[in-house]
Amino acid sequence: MSTISYSKAKTLILARMREFMESLPASERTRPRYIIDFKPYSILQLIAEVERNTEVGRSYVFDQARQLGYVVSD
Repeated sequence: MSTISYSKAKTLILARMREFMESLPASERTRPRYIIDFKPYSILQLIAEVERNTEVGRSYVFDQARQLGYVVSD
């Protein structure tokens, strides 16, 4: 596994999320697609969480980076 800084991981994950969002029809972007801690999030809501560095957003960045084979350092 490679190590990556949190800021680089955040940039990478946001780029992937925006790419996925662009592939969705506009009407689907507000539909809940993700369940995190028993709360539903649309792709737009989740992007906002990551951009604001909320606990949910940071957790999502760490999880996604791990799935891509990275270890995130603070």
